[in-house]
Amino acid sequence: MMFDLVEKRALITGASGGIGSAIAESLHSQGATVILSGTRLDVLESLADKLGERAHATACDLSNLSGAQQLLKDCDGFVGGVDILVNNAGLSRDNLVLRMKDEDWDTVLGVNLTASFHLSKACLRGMMKQRFGRIINITSIVGLTGNAG
Repeated sequence: MMFDLVEKRALITGASGGIGSAIAESLHSQGATVILSGTRLDVLESLADKLGERAHATACDLSNLSGAQQLLKDCDGFVGGVDILVNNAGLSRDNLVLRMKDEDWDTVLGVNLTASFHLSKACLRGMMKQRFGRIINITSIVGLTGNAG
């Protein structure tokens, strides 16, 4: 076992995608209780069934603050808090600036940046109180190199 995460509670956003599900499987295999979050509940529930005990699935929309707040309420209901936060949710709506809709811009920033900020901020108080916590932010290489659009 690489890490002993028994009795640790990990929230993984974007767990319905390939990277997020692999992270969830890895943390679960190290003993963590995992909260799987994403937009596709059927995929999340399938992963939770595959993992078995200590896996909870909840769908949420992180493009707005109320979605992030509801996700944290769900976590409290499932396991009572978060010890490990993996901000992995992300999406792209790439387009040329002249063609990009304001709603697309707002959605991308809401999910890729603002949700990570709000989730991190909300989890920090509990992490500081218990003197343990980890926040892992996942991003795309496109953040460094850029793409057309």
